[in-house]
Amino acid sequence: MPLNFGLGEQLLLLLAIGIGILMLFALGFAGSVVLLRLHHQRRAEKWSVLEARWEDVILEMLAEDRDPSTVHALVAEGEELFCVSYIMRYARRLTGPERERLQDLARPYLPLVVPRAQHRDARRRARAVRTLGTLGLPDYADIVAAALGDDSPLVSMVAARALAGSKDPDYVAPVLDHLDRFTAWSPNFLASMLASIGAGATPALRAVLADAKRPPEVRAVAATALGYLNDLAGGDIAVRVLAQASDRELLAAALRLIGRVGHRDHRSAVLPFLTASDFYVRATAASALGNVGDKEDLELLRIACEDDSRWVAIHAARALRDAGDIDALQQLAVSGGPRATLALQVLSEVGG
Repeated sequence: MPLNFGLGEQLLLLLAIGIGILMLFALGFAGSVVLLRLHHQRRAEKWSVLEARWEDVILEMLAEDRDPSTVHALVAEGEELFCVSYIMRYARRLTGPERERLQDLARPYLPLVVPRAQHRDARRRARAVRTLGTLGLPDYADIVAAALGDDSPLVSMVAARALAGSKDPDYVAPVLDHLDRFTAWSPNFLASMLASIGAGATPALRAVLADAKRPPEVRAVAATALGYLNDLAGGDIAVRVLAQASDRELLAAALRLIGRVGHRDHRSAVLPFLTASDFYVRATAASALGNVGDKEDLELLRIACEDDSRWVAIHAARALRDAGDIDALQQLAVSGGPRATLALQVLSEVGG
């Protein structure tokens, strides 16, 4: 006998069905959370067991230069990637012979990491590239260098940091070739990363700074890195850059480089930029002149202290201070003029 429901009963039935479906979804979600928690708990327990098995023997290997085979004998099949992850904890904090021992320890297991550098998940690719860059250079340099062109900015930056962190000058060129990908990062961070490689990086950095075909922001990073390395030859290249470039960041970076490593012969290249239309360029020119100028230029710096831009004025005042013209700053400080407070600030920075 068919059941005849009124409109109200039909709505109640639909509501009950909907509530039942939602309850099933809620139970399924709760079950998945419980299963995930159990999975993480089991994984953590496994980690604890493995760490307890490996820790002492790895520390002994690092302290006594024991053969890595003593650790390999404790790594069962299927535990290799766990061991690599555990080695990475130490490798990120160690350098020199200790790092080399860890590289020897990880070497048999790194082929298992290689496929992960092509994983569809960018975070897993990044971890694999970081591992190969930390424990696998130079054997896996091609894979790490290829990751510089990865679609993910995270992966490419991990690759750049790994190559730079190796301190091998041979890896400077590929990093510089992909540096335009990292324009969203701080230029000072990029320059510091490149400078961390050491003096061996200077030939490649000079070449990039001198290459007018390179993007200005890349050349600016190279100039800053050369400044961090106190590269004297970079000053002569910076002078040529000033004669050709128009990009404000590149001009400022070249002026900072001259201010850091330049000499009196570079003075004439700096002077025109004291009256540049861009306040940022004027400010860096004032700072540079304080280092490469002579006594005749002190008057130019005094005039720059009255610049409409406070940024220019404070750079000029600091340049006067560094050049030893304290009297000019003291006179400005007691003048009652609009830059008196600024002069007091600069004097106070050195207890004046």
